Amino acid sequence: MSNAAHTRQPYTLWFETLPSNDTARLAISPQSGRFHVTLYWNQEHHSERSFSTLEDAEAWGDELRAIVMQDALAGALLGYDQDVVTRLTEAVPLT
Repeated sequence: MSNAAHTRQPYTLWFETLPSNDTARLAISPQSGRFHVTLYWNQEHHSERSFSTLEDAEAWGDELRAIVMQDALAGALLGYDQDVVTRLTEAVPLT
């Protein structure tokens, strides 16, 4: 699907089920000329960020996915909680 198609309606950039059985989904939706990125953790709204371009929104989402996947082993061993998810989300700088 092209980026042009993405700019018209919300879509899921990625969805992961981690070894801990936690789920993470990152959705991007255009709103008022901006692109809102929403992280859902275990199907609950966790946090949201806003970007001026689709490319920035997707790049940030991809960086967050890489961090979540790198931390998946620790999450499987220790379990994720809301504080851990918040720290992971904040670890990815805004581009």
